[in-house]
Amino acid sequence: MFGRNLHQLRRYRHIMVVLGKYGFQEAADIVAGRFPVHPLRWLIGRRRKKPHAHRLSRPERVRLALEEMGPMFIKLGQLLSTRPDLVPDEYIAELERLQDRVPPVDGALIKAEIESYLGRRIVDLFAEFQPHPLAAGSIAQVHRARLFDGREVVVKVRRPQIVETMRAETGILKDLAGLLRIVVLDEGDIDIQQMVDEFSEAIMREANLDLERKNLSRFQTHYANDPTVHIPFFCKDLCCEGVLVMEYIAGIRPGRPEVVRKAGLDPKIISERGARFVLRQIFEHGLFHTDPHPGNLFLLPGNVLAPIDFGQVARLGRGDLQLLNEIVVAIVENDAQVMLRALDRNQMIGESTDESRLRSQIENMLAAYTGLPLSEVPFNEMIAEVFAVIRHNHIRPPRQFTLMLKTMLTLENMATTMDPEFNLVEYLQPYARKYRLDSFGPRNLARNLRNAMREAGALANRMPDDMHSILNKLRSGKFQLRIHHEHLNELSDTVNKSSSRVSFALIIAALLVSSSMLVPQEGTLLRLISYQHLGMIGYLGAAVLGVGMVISMIRGRHV
Repeated sequence: MFGRNLHQLRRYRHIMVVLGKYGFQEAADIVAGRFPVHPLRWLIGRRRKKPHAHRLSRPERVRLALEEMGPMFIKLGQLLSTRPDLVPDEYIAELERLQDRVPPVDGALIKAEIESYLGRRIVDLFAEFQPHPLAAGSIAQVHRARLFDGREVVVKVRRPQIVETMRAETGILKDLAGLLRIVVLDEGDIDIQQMVDEFSEAIMREANLDLERKNLSRFQTHYANDPTVHIPFFCKDLCCEGVLVMEYIAGIRPGRPEVVRKAGLDPKIISERGARFVLRQIFEHGLFHTDPHPGNLFLLPGNVLAPIDFGQVARLGRGDLQLLNEIVVAIVENDAQVMLRALDRNQMIGESTDESRLRSQIENMLAAYTGLPLSEVPFNEMIAEVFAVIRHNHIRPPRQFTLMLKTMLTLENMATTMDPEFNLVEYLQPYARKYRLDSFGPRNLARNLRNAMREAGALANRMPDDMHSILNKLRSGKFQLRIHHEHLNELSDTVNKSSSRVSFALIIAALLVSSSMLVPQEGTLLRLISYQHLGMIGYLGAAVLGVGMVISMIRGRHV
């Protein structure tokens, strides 16, 4: 227990030093505030900005600080880069540059991990296993191997003790969730704790390699009859929560058009197939890859796409697709009311949203696309403006919906790199039109009518019981009204600090009184130390504690 607490104290100290180093002293004080009376808090101290930090922009300093604070904070930054509905564009651009830079685990330790997970020796599992990794990340690393039947595979293995480390790190993140508002999210009514909880859940899912195997299996089913997409095979009997064995893909990465052409491939065809690959995931399967960047995709002969990483996959609900369709329709028809109704129906407009201001901003945004054919609407600019309106008006879209739009933006950026004439809206239009027609088809109308009648009947059936329950609680005085106070945590922290200082003052007073009583006394305690010396030690301890409390109070005034 002591060792774990000491490790956490070191991590808190490192985080605080890094924040102060890059000019986020207010956030550093939040970290220091976790130890209001801890004797080691005085050892933490303040740290000046890095000599060149004042020459960097705030988003650059955020990225550098996250990189220096460690892998879990890098992962958090990568998650934030997928939330343009919360984070300004200039921060998104920097956070997208974050990459895991961790030293690889020794090959012998990785072999031991594989043998521990699969219960067999490496020599019995693979005909050949390369101890030097192909890639090393903060959660897992990848090694090349060969099966006894001659097939080339890659072995993805979780780093030793990574789950325990992640639990400890996410615990620290939850404890310090408030500093995110100061460092990055310094505007709006964002539920920071909920965001950190979402991150903790997502990172633990990513660490479960058996979930990735299941995602891989679903993609194999969805694209079994599509010759333009190759989904790698996996070895089910060699997969578990900590190990994933899948096909080794020998291809090239999407990149500059001349590099793609040199490999005998057609950049235009690849861009078209990439668009259909992603849009099929979204509109037909409701299961899509949330990070389709070039590093997760290979190109094979015949302009075949081969995705390789299935750890970050999200599911879409029908409501998310309907919301996207209504936003596209609102833009095409220049109808702000359609978009407002869509936002309101999905409970995205909160009490802090100024609806008249929101309507004005939507109308101004739509005016820029009035009269343009849908195929000429710049998708990336349009979605960037939608995110700006969402962010500035405290609108909270479903997380899956945000990931879907971010995925489309990533796809368009990658495709336009290879084909400058690529326009995602041309490929999106048929799906949106089909979805709209299906929504008004006889089958969907009948289903919606049945659902509405079922819900109305259930409401009518429950209403008498609900009213009876409410009246009984009112009569018995047990009716409770719960009120959420947004700044209650800050008030609680202030009360805790005040009570800690009062306790500290009582300890100092007790030391002074007891020392004053000991100094006049003659004799020794257990024949080891005189009462006078013991009293002087008490005076000295009271002085040290008093100076520490004064320093803490002075620092607190500057927070």
